[in-house]
Parts: sequence; structure tokens; C-alpha cells
Amino acid sequence: MPVTLTVRAERDGAAEPALTFDAARVVIGRSAACDVRLPDPSVSQRHAVLRAQGAEYQIIDDGSTNGTYVGGVRLSPKAARTLRSGDMVRVGRVWIDVRIDQTAPTPDLAIATRDLALALVQHAMDVQGKPTVPTVSVVEGADIGAVLALREEGRVYVVGRGEQCDLPLADADASREHIHIVRRGATVLVRDLRSKNGSTMGEQPVPTAREATWRAASMLRVGATVLALDEPVASVLGDLESAPDEAMEKGETPPAPESSADRKGDPVAALPAGRRGDAPIARLEKSLVTVSTRTPRIKVVDLAIIGSALAIIALSIAALVWVLR
Repeated sequence: MPVTLTVRAERDGAAEPALTFDAARVVIGRSAACDVRLPDPSVSQRHAVLRAQGAEYQIIDDGSTNGTYVGGVRLSPKAARTLRSGDMVRVGRVWIDVRIDQTAPTPDLAIATRDLALALVQHAMDVQGKPTVPTVSVVEGADIGAVLALREEGRVYVVGRGEQCDLPLADADASREHIHIVRRGATVLVRDLRSKNGSTMGEQPVPTAREATWRAASMLRVGATVLALDEPVASVLGDLESAPDEAMEKGETPPAPESSADRKGDPVAALPAGRRGDAPIARLEKSLVTVSTRTPRIKVVDLAIIGSALAIIALSIAALVWVLR
């Protein structure tokens, strides 16, 4: 029996992020390896697991920092609790609405769960006024420093030597229309326009017959020009997923929203597989994006260690001077 997990928060008129699974096991957590990626520091890397038992599902807390709750009841670590359709589950600060019925599973779940996490991060960044638009920058070549912002989803941006290009290059090795770049959902894609000298992404040639996914970790070479991709949302998501757990304050309990069972006639919309510009976004805590911008604090113990190291270095230098006299 399929199970739909909907991230519950203020809707602002938009559908809420949801994923539908028909699997023996569904892992919920903050890690990129989870089936449901929730980019909030209060959610552990691997927080809880849903396990299919015939037509039912059980939820198990996986030893999380802040616990797993069904309604207002906290589960004991590693203890199984059977879920009913309409139950509200809380992991850290995040509420999840559980619905068990014959809803068709979400297609391309790997893409959909990444898009869900990116949508949550982007919304939190928008609320805080942080830049979220992916940009392409020239980092090597005659046009070093030039920047192209991929503001419009679905628009095809052309890079080449022609003056009509969105990113014109003063590069004799570039074709008039060398490559095109397009942003679809949270993914940036690139295709070579049968250029004379070709183009490469990392060590691989950019295909001409199809679009290839471009990640920020890879440089794109067009003629003698090297382009870099900056994805602010993906960068913050990566920082959040690798950050340590944030322990919630004692007595901190986010209020429970209505469950889908209480909202008859208000269907739960599933998150599309990253192909639409109006991807639903939930409103989560501000701490969602502050992890990556925190300034490390030096503790007293750290100062003591640094002081001891400096003292040892000073004694070593004094001893060396005495020996060489």
C-alpha cells in the first residue's frame, strides 16, 4: 500500500511538498542518502525509518537527537509504532502528515526528494533575503569576470562568440553559438550546439544530441574560455546536510498543524519531479540556512591548547639558540 508523506507548514496558498512511496522501507533524515531529505538542523542525519508491514506502516526512531513523535507521544529509540492514515509525525521541528491509500507513487523519487529539499532551502533563503539565483561566471579567458544570471526557469541561454548571445565571448576559439544553458526546476542543463571545437565538462565532452546536467563541482570549457557554475541553494543544502545536529531547547514544541484527515476536500498535492517553476515550498525555521554562515567560536580549551603549543615552540627556539651559541 503506498504511503504519502507531506511536509506540513504554512501554505501561503501553495501546495505542500509531498512524496508518495510504495517501498518496504523509507528513511527520513537530513542526509543526502535519505529517501525524505529534511534540511533542518533539528532533524538528524538519519532520523527515523518507515517499515512496511503488509498493508500497514510502522515508524521507528533511529536514535535521533531530538526524537520522533506521533502526535504528542515521543517514541522510544528503536521501538516500532504502527501508523494510521492521518497521523501527524514530528521529526525535530518538522511535522509530517502521513496518508496511506492508493495514491500513485511519485515518479523519479531520487530527483523529487532532492527538489523537495532544495525548495525548502530556497524558500528559507528568500525569506531572509539571501541570493538564490544560479549564475555562470567566466573564470578563465578574455572575458574573465563576466557573469550570466539564470533568472528565468525554462529559458534557453546561449553562450558563444555572436553579439546576440546571452553571454557573448571575445574568444576566437568559440563558435558563434557554442552551447546553450537552461535551468529546469533545481537542475542546470547544458548542451553543445554542434560547435566547431566542441566543449567539455570536467574531462567529459558536452553532448550535442541531449542536455547534460551541470553541477557546480565541474568546470565547463568553451573554446579557450572556462565557465564556473554557482548554485547558492545547492551550496547551502550541502552545508546543512553535513552540519552537526542542533539540539532543540527544553520545552520547544512546534504546534501541530491539522492533519489531512481533518481537512476533508483539501487533497494533498504531490511534489512534481523537479520540472515546474511553481514547486511548492514550506515555511521552516530561520535556522534552516544559518548553519552555513555561523562563525566558529574559540573555546577556553582551544585557547589553552594554542597557548601550550606557542610555549613549546618558544622553548624549542630558546634551546636551539643555546645549543648553537
